[in-house]
Amino acid sequence: MDRFALEGGLREACARVVAGQRALLEQRVQIRELEQCGHNAAVARALLQIYEQSQATNILVRNRLYREFKIVAVDEREQFDDSIDYQLAA
Repeated sequence: MDRFALEGGLREACARVVAGQRALLEQRVQIRELEQCGHNAAVARALLQIYEQSQATNILVRNRLYREFKIVAVDEREQFDDSIDYQLAA
């Protein structure tokens, strides 16, 4: 995968992590409100568990893309440095 595709994927993965954090927070607020009103929050808790699993996956994907992006960036930097060395030698 090229650097620009990785960068776009990484940006999207970061956005999913941020959206996931927001969803987790909102769901926890929902649970608290339900419980404070004396309602059964079992379904809301089950949904929270799904959100937490999804968020864990989002974070794993984001971290993998970040590692791949760093590797590609280092490779490109090394190739750029090598081309400068060749130009200076000429």
